[in-house]
Amino acid sequence: STRKESSAASDVYKRQDDRGGYIKVEIIVKDSKIESAIMENIDNDGKEKDETYGQSQNEGLYKIAQQAINLAKSYPDELVKKGSPEAVDVISGATESYTQFIEACDIALDQAKQ
Repeated sequence: STRKESSAASDVYKRQDDRGGYIKVEIIVKDSKIESAIMENIDNDGKEKDETYGQSQNEGLYKIAQQAINLAKSYPDELVKKGSPEAVDVISGATESYTQFIEACDIALDQAKQ
């Protein structure tokens, strides 16, 4: 049996949020199955959002920003477990990241089919 391997990164995907950030994904597809997924949550300066993201805001907004980043980190693992973007459940508190993640996945998977 031949093994067809394909992967695609939606690195041209720049659906920006209200602050100029975006989600970038790389998905490895093997034998028509999602084998791995990596997500980068990029801020408006082009850097990955980390524990400093949102610090310029007040304490309440900083906590909300950090919670959203941490909650969204589970989306790639859920994609691998569930097998398709449509099967990944939205997490309350990370809905904007969810929308961007699902759209990026759809783009990457479409590219992988070509």
